[in-house]
Amino acid sequence: MGTKLKNYLPAFACALIPILCYLLIRPYAEFGICDDPLYIKDAQKLALTGHIVYSGAEGPMLGWQLYLGAFLIKLLGFSFTAVRFSTVIEAMATAFLLQRTFLRAGINSRNATLVTVAFVLSPLYFPYVYTFMSDVSGVLGIVACIYMCLRALDAKSERSAIAWIVLAALSNAVGGTARQIVWFGVLVIIPCTVWLLRRNRRVLVAGCVSYIAGACVMTAAMLWFAHQPLVNPESQVASGIDFLYLKNLGRVVLGGLGVLTLFALPVLLLFAGSLRARTRYMAGAVAILSIAPIHLLKIDKWPANAAFNAITSLAVERLNDLAAQGMHLAAGRDSLRIVLTGTTVFGLLCLAFSFSASERGRPLPEPEPSAISWPKLAVLLGPFSVVYILLVAAHIAFYDRYFMPLLVILLLVLTRYYQQRVRANLPLAAALLVVLFGGFSLVATHDAFASYRGYAAAVSEIQSDGVPATAILGPDQYEWWVELNTPGYINDPHPTFKGAYIARYGNFVPASCDKNLFNGLLLGGYPDIQPAYAVSPNPHECGGQVAYPPVTYRTWITPHVNTIYALRLPPSFPY
Repeated sequence: MGTKLKNYLPAFACALIPILCYLLIRPYAEFGICDDPLYIKDAQKLALTGHIVYSGAEGPMLGWQLYLGAFLIKLLGFSFTAVRFSTVIEAMATAFLLQRTFLRAGINSRNATLVTVAFVLSPLYFPYVYTFMSDVSGVLGIVACIYMCLRALDAKSERSAIAWIVLAALSNAVGGTARQIVWFGVLVIIPCTVWLLRRNRRVLVAGCVSYIAGACVMTAAMLWFAHQPLVNPESQVASGIDFLYLKNLGRVVLGGLGVLTLFALPVLLLFAGSLRARTRYMAGAVAILSIAPIHLLKIDKWPANAAFNAITSLAVERLNDLAAQGMHLAAGRDSLRIVLTGTTVFGLLCLAFSFSASERGRPLPEPEPSAISWPKLAVLLGPFSVVYILLVAAHIAFYDRYFMPLLVILLLVLTRYYQQRVRANLPLAAALLVVLFGGFSLVATHDAFASYRGYAAAVSEIQSDGVPATAILGPDQYEWWVELNTPGYINDPHPTFKGAYIARYGNFVPASCDKNLFNGLLLGGYPDIQPAYAVSPNPHECGGQVAYPPVTYRTWITPHVNTIYALRLPPSFPY
């Protein structure tokens, strides 16, 4: 028993990372982040009424995620921080299962732990751990499904294999109610597992029954969701294959390559060590020569823009400013993009060259004795990866966070290949790269939440004089929350209604205003907002005058002291 518990210690250590980082970066702010004001409001309604009541324009179903958020509201009282802590709990479970999944996939314990830390601290994943977005729920559902399917493939008895498949189907059916992409587990991953076990008739029958049961739960949930008022259910398949879809598919494949390779660099760059010096120099030269063409083509998300999401954007902008100041050149603002582009291409070239290097009689490490074979791993994860990319291509707008599940698979494949073809253990350089990427994640998330707290304090300062929330102009997420608390929902305007708002407001945005402050107003999403005040880092926003003492907040990236101003807008302001 003691030996079994010891085997689980690395997984428990990985599970502690989100909570330890929570204490370090203090990710609390009574302020919306990305889309989570909408979801937090839904959790609040569930806690108050006992029923799921949507607030307008939700894409994901949210399902069990809302119940966990509502439970914490009942336990701790309502606050943004209390609801968001439910995602931290999910992240802890994800880290634990991810380490065990890598282990089951044939990666040794040391490497599995290191690559799990690389994913948990990745700028692609880490910032969303402290929001109420559904992306972490999606990763948890898919990782749990892969883990259970690996257990089924490695089961010593027929009964054990059946139990793991049934459990995978049931948990996946429930998990998909939070984020619908999880259902590709029951639709793709579980059938692939059953196919690999098809020689056992009872396992085959149990797998087919589990698939049908999971598909029925999924269909019932989607029908229920489609009939809910105010929601915006997204189709999980393309309406048709036409030129627009193929064009978007190419954009998604290229953009996804940039996102995935960028955040897989802690493993990808290790392949440089397996090459001769001459080959590394050649890869470096090609990478440098590729920077200009890639930069000029401006491929979406490739690769530096992948780090530029809603939470890390402040840190990225400041690093660009520091580079420009250090070089005394405005072009220095592109230095981060240039470095990341060259490094990513170099990593890809090193991986490509390693395929030939491994065939030159180099002694190979012994594979893990319980490792699933490469053909079986390809059958288990390959179809899901292809279907997932086709799914993302069905959406015109795609975000870096959509690729979180594929990053899990890429890290698994790269680490196992390195372990079997290069060295049994990842070198110290891997840990250094994980620290570099993780350090950026911590700094960026800390500074983002510090700015959110600054905005919230400035709004509170204005409201302390009895000014209603609807009279304050602020970032989009603030307007969302105000609108959610006024009529109780967000408008999803009809095109003619949207056009009427643009006609009404579009020509009256003063030149001195940050146009981003008016996105929601121009689209008709916030008809109840009639601003007389504004909160902004610009003391001259919209020609306003500073009406209250400025609010300061501190960040880890210079300038360390930052200011948010509470402004009174001029009487001639057109809103």
